[in-house]
Amino acid sequence: MTRVRLTVPGNILLLGEYAVLEEGGLGLAMAVDTRVRLEATSAEGLVIEAAWPGSSVSWTPEHREVSPLISSSVDTISEHLGRCPGAHAKVDSSAFFSPGGRKNGLGSSAAVTVALVCGLMRAAGADPSPRDTVVPGLALRAHRRAQGGRGSGYDVVTSFHGGTGLFRGGREPGWQPCALPHDLRPVLFSGPVPVSTAEAVDSYERWKGRDPSAARDFLRESNNAILSFVAAGSDVQAQLWFSACRELGIELGNTIGVSAELPIPAGLDPKWCKALGAGNELGLCLLPPGVEPPAGDARRRVDVPGGFRPIVQSDTGVTWEQ
Repeated sequence: MTRVRLTVPGNILLLGEYAVLEEGGLGLAMAVDTRVRLEATSAEGLVIEAAWPGSSVSWTPEHREVSPLISSSVDTISEHLGRCPGAHAKVDSSAFFSPGGRKNGLGSSAAVTVALVCGLMRAAGADPSPRDTVVPGLALRAHRRAQGGRGSGYDVVTSFHGGTGLFRGGREPGWQPCALPHDLRPVLFSGPVPVSTAEAVDSYERWKGRDPSAARDFLRESNNAILSFVAAGSDVQAQLWFSACRELGIELGNTIGVSAELPIPAGLDPKWCKALGAGNELGLCLLPPGVEPPAGDARRRVDVPGGFRPIVQSDTGVTWEQ
């Protein structure tokens, strides 16, 4: 009998919104120390229990409809192995939700997919490792499958590898480990309203179809700003290129009708703030060394107006436990 225990970190895309959807589009992504937990034991049949605040599901091959994400993961693994893996698995993503049940924007679905693929593969007798190239490919295929074939995959790749890296979008994404320049530290803060990522991406795709030349210009400028930010030789240069990324996002948001402008909480430097992801549901602030976030534990909930939360990088991706 094989027993499996593992955790997988969440993820955020610091820079490169929309650009990562394109072949060769760059993004700067970071794994964060909020983790999905999975425990599994090999078995004759397959049962997967998933839990998060206020809800849970029990997935079996006879009850696939309870979770398209689990179904996509199982189907992808089964196709690769030539058989359905046998296991009794429990996956817990509670850390990715507020007490009220709202997602915290840290890539829970990608982290769950990576956990399922790694855990079920090992329960089936395979032995995924951090240097494996097959497993992240399977997780990426499963996650895209659950999204109707869409998705850049930055979130899957980041959660698998851990740390901070330069992501290159495309059919087969690339990942190059790097570091934030000058020990900058991320803080997330709440934006004004929830945003549908799917609808934002649809708006982007429609604009790209109407004006492909402008879309190419956006991609070129975004890639240049991200590469320049990562290579910045001073905090002044880093701030300059960070601002360039912010302004590109605001301009694109205004063009496609999905605003990337958002109010900045008191105590955070606007020069180091920008929207995080599609639209303005979340904001990102980078803190230079020696600068602390505003005091007040009551405001460290990112899902309430004016709330914010310092983010801790996860240096490891998939972590196997004894």
